[in-house]
Amino acid sequence: MDPSNLHENSSNRSHEKEALKSFLRSSCRLALPVSSSPRLSVVIVSWNSAGLLWNNLKALEACVDCEWEVIVVFERKDDEIGALLSLVDGIEVVEVGKNSNFARLCNEGARRVRSENILFLKEDVRVSSGSLRSTLECLSASDSVGAVGGLLLDSEGFALEAGSLLFSDGTCQGVGRGWNPDDYRLQYRRAVGFCSGAYLAFRRKVFDSIGGFDESYPDEYYEDVDACMRLEEKGFSVVYDPKSVAIRESEYRYGWGLASERMLLNLEIFSRKWAKKLLEFSTFEEWNGEAVFEKAKGLRILWIEDSPPFAHMGAGFPRTLEMLSALLELGNSVTLLPTFITKSDFEDVYRETPREVEVALGVGEGRFEAFWDRRGDAYDVAILSRPNNLKKFRKYMEDTKRIRPEFRFIYDAEAIFANREISERRYGSNPFSENEAQTLLQEELGPAKNADVVFAISETERIQFESFGFSNIQMLRHHSKIAPTSKGFSERRDILFVGAVHSDEAPNALGLIWFIENALPLIRDRIGQDVTLYFAGRNHSKLLEAYATESERFLGFVEDLDKWYDRCRVFIAPVRYAAGIPLKIIEASSRGIPVIGTGLAREQLGWELDEMLSADSAEAIAEACIEAYKDEALWEGLRAGALARVKRDYSRQGILDALERALG
Repeated sequence: MDPSNLHENSSNRSHEKEALKSFLRSSCRLALPVSSSPRLSVVIVSWNSAGLLWNNLKALEACVDCEWEVIVVFERKDDEIGALLSLVDGIEVVEVGKNSNFARLCNEGARRVRSENILFLKEDVRVSSGSLRSTLECLSASDSVGAVGGLLLDSEGFALEAGSLLFSDGTCQGVGRGWNPDDYRLQYRRAVGFCSGAYLAFRRKVFDSIGGFDESYPDEYYEDVDACMRLEEKGFSVVYDPKSVAIRESEYRYGWGLASERMLLNLEIFSRKWAKKLLEFSTFEEWNGEAVFEKAKGLRILWIEDSPPFAHMGAGFPRTLEMLSALLELGNSVTLLPTFITKSDFEDVYRETPREVEVALGVGEGRFEAFWDRRGDAYDVAILSRPNNLKKFRKYMEDTKRIRPEFRFIYDAEAIFANREISERRYGSNPFSENEAQTLLQEELGPAKNADVVFAISETERIQFESFGFSNIQMLRHHSKIAPTSKGFSERRDILFVGAVHSDEAPNALGLIWFIENALPLIRDRIGQDVTLYFAGRNHSKLLEAYATESERFLGFVEDLDKWYDRCRVFIAPVRYAAGIPLKIIEASSRGIPVIGTGLAREQLGWELDEMLSADSAEAIAEACIEAYKDEALWEGLRAGALARVKRDYSRQGILDALERALG
C-alpha cells in the first residue's frame, strides 16, 4: 500500500466543512426514501465524522434505483453528528456504546434489518447511482453467491480496489490500485478472495449462517477478509462487481501510520486462525501484477476474435456469443481479445457479452506481444477465430506449446473464407481450376496444422479439413432457439429477406439485386403484382438503395424480427457466393417460415429438399418461390422439415458438447 495516496486535499476538506456548517444552519433537510418492504438494507458504520456521514447520506439520497432502508450505527454520537441526524429523514439510528469495534457495529446494525440483503458501508463511502441495483442483481444471480463487493475509487477518480487478493502469508493486495477505472482489467465481474468491508453486501441468510463478522478482531481490519473466508468454507463465492461503484473519501481514519500498526496486529490474529487454509494460497511473488485468477474455476481461456460479439453484426458473432456463454456455463474463466474493434464503450460491449468475460479492449495486434509476455503463462487454452487472427497469432501459440506441451491451441474457423472466393468465381466467367481452388484452401487452412483441435460449422467444411489431413475436427454449429411464430399459411403473405449489407459488393447486396431484377418479376406475373418484398437489415449500399420502392420495402435494422417472420409466407436466400453457412436461414427456419434459396445456400447447410427448396437460375428460383407460396401442403412440409433439422443440428447442447470435447 502506498502512503503517498493517502494525503487529502485540504482545501476541499475546508470547503466541505463550510458546506456542512451552512447546511446545519439552514432549514433544509435530507430526505431518504422509506420503503415498507425494502429489498436492501444499507448499514452505515460511523465514527463521528459528520462531514463524511453527510456526504454519504447525500449520495444515498440520489440513489433511487431500488427499494431500500438505511441504518446508521455509532459507537456514540457527538453534538455535530446529533445536529446532522436531526435534519435527516428516513433513517434508523443505532447507538452501541463505547469500546465497540467495526465487527460489532456491523453486527448490531444487521440485527435491525428488514430485508433479505445487507450492504455494509463505511461512513467515508459515497455510492454512485445505479450501484445498489447492480449489487442486488449480483446477489440474486446465483444461490452460490454469498457476498458482493464493488469498485472503490479515490476522491480523484482512480481505482483503490477492484476486489482483493489474499496471499499465503495472510497479506492482502487490492487489485487495480491507482489504475484508470476504465481499464478493461477492472471491468469484468469475477470471483475474488475478498472485498473490502467499506462496501460489502451479503445475502442476509448467508451472513447469519456464518455468525456475522468475527468480533475478536480489535478496532477494524481483517474482519472482512475473515468473513469472506468463512463464506468460502460454506461453499459460497465472493463476487467483485464493476458496476457497483463507490468513492472513498478518507481511506484510513487514523492516518497511515496507526492504520498500518492495527493491520499488522489483526494480521497476526487472522494468520493464526487460518494457518492451515493459507497454505493453499500463492505467495505475493508468484503474482504477475495484473492477472486476477486467484479464484478462477475450470480452465483459463484466451479467445482472440475480430470484435466483441455484437449480434447485429452477423458474420458469425451470434455464434461467438453463444460459445462464450457456454464456456462460462462449463465453469471456465475467459478473456476475449478483439483485434479489429479495440476501443468501445464498456456499457455497449457488455450489453450482450456476459459481464463475467474479461474483454481486453485496447490490446489488439499492436500490444499483443507485451500482453502475452505478461499473461501467457496464465492461460491453459487459446482459441483463435478466423484466418486473419490465425495467421497473426499462431506463432505465439506454437511457441507456447513447445514450452508447455499441456497448453491447448484451438482454431475456430467460423467459416472457410476461401470458399467465398471460389464460389464467386464459379458464378462468374473465370472459375478457378481444381488445383487453384486447392491452393487457396491450403493457404488458409495450412497455418492451423499445429492446432490441437479445429472447429467446423458444416459438414462441407468438415470434409474440407479432413481432406487436408486434419484429424481432431469438432462440429460446432450455430445455435438457434426453436420458436415458430403462430400464424398459419392462409394468414401470411409477401416475401422476406434478412441480412446486413456492408457495401455495394457485399454478397447480400448482389444476391438481392439479382433476385429483384430477375426472379421477382416472374413471381409477380404468376401470383400478382401486390406481392411485397421486405428487406430487413442495415444497408450501406447505394447501389441496392436505388431498388427501394413501395413494393420493395427496405425496413433498415429490425431488432425483433418475429413480427416479420410471422407476417411473411416465404423467406428468400439468393446467396450466389459466400463462406461459412447462412445463419439467417437457420434463424428463419427456427421461426417457422419456409426458405427458398440458391443451390449454394443449401449446399453450405447440407440440407435436403424437404427442408429447403433451392435453385440456381432466376426462372427456377422463381418457380420454387411460387410453389411454396401457393401450395399449402408443400409449405407445411418445408416448415416441419426445417424445424426438425434445426432442432437436431443447432441445439445449445451441441455447442456445450463440442466445447467439452475440445477442451479435453
